[in-house]
Amino acid sequence: MKKLKLVAALLAAAPLLSHADATIYGSIRTGMDWFKDAHTNQSSMGVDDYSSRIGFKGNEDLGSGLKAIWQVENGFDSSGKGGTGSASGTFANRTTFVGLQGDFGKVRLGYLDDVTSETEATDIWYDARRSGLAFPLYEGNDLIGAFGDGRFKNSIRYDTPDLAGFSGILQYGFDETAPAGQPKAGQWGARLAYTYSGFFGAYAYQAKFNQGSNHGQTASINRIEGGYDANNLYLAATYNWNKSFGDATGLGIGSTDTAAELKSQTWAVTAAYDIGAFKPKLTYSQYKSPKVDGQEVDWGRKQVAVGLDYSLSKRTLLGVQYAQIKNDHGYQVANGDKGDKSSSAGVYLKHNF
Repeated sequence: MKKLKLVAALLAAAPLLSHADATIYGSIRTGMDWFKDAHTNQSSMGVDDYSSRIGFKGNEDLGSGLKAIWQVENGFDSSGKGGTGSASGTFANRTTFVGLQGDFGKVRLGYLDDVTSETEATDIWYDARRSGLAFPLYEGNDLIGAFGDGRFKNSIRYDTPDLAGFSGILQYGFDETAPAGQPKAGQWGARLAYTYSGFFGAYAYQAKFNQGSNHGQTASINRIEGGYDANNLYLAATYNWNKSFGDATGLGIGSTDTAAELKSQTWAVTAAYDIGAFKPKLTYSQYKSPKVDGQEVDWGRKQVAVGLDYSLSKRTLLGVQYAQIKNDHGYQVANGDKGDKSSSAGVYLKHNF
């Protein structure tokens, strides 16, 4: 049924694609991977999707330097297994918007990338949907109240033009689905970035209102990153600190607080180098033991990912990689894991169109 709905939606979009300003684009990413899951302490091998997507975008010249812009993007599972989120097959399950663009920058309305997902310089990886071990540990790894590195629903976002190397983002996401009598849990974010002669840096702040059962609490993410991208060399570093709220009961730390405050810190470094058609790459990240209601808990994690990409053409890439995450004992207890390490190895093919 989901496939039929997607086909119907694509047919409905056909008139848009007949215009010269409309483009169809996408990326099919599929690989074979081996995965050992610390949660079950079991290993498996199979063919998996590596976040494939297809999209439609375009613009209309409104005159005086003003354009109407639009995009509809859809994730899908190229292995046929299906899933949730961007693997669900639901139409417009990735970045989708309509907006205006001009000398002032651009304003968009819709389902839009948040500022933390725009601040992932140390994440240069493709990975299987079922594992995701290659992604740095600042991406949604808090056991309590994890958020960020995704998209805002019901969102309005403003992107400034480039101003002598500086650029910025302001964004707000409305919570339109809160139960009757419950406070809204909207989100907002801001980002400031600078680039100069291969060097780059950025700071992002993202907040979520009324998180946790007590409500009235504002969760936050602060992230700073910097690096160098020129002369075949790519270097990047990220430092992230979070505050979130949620249920800490049943996590093996003796807490009875259903609206506990968690504070965490994570850092990551990445390096890559182009050698002809080859690109070796490496990421190391560490999630330090966080504090829950002011007390440090043994939930630390360490991650490493190594890989090699080979460009078969401008649009087709072949890659191999290995990743591992080692969890502290307290994290194993809190997450109900049977082992202390998760690891994965894979080979994948990516074709852009």
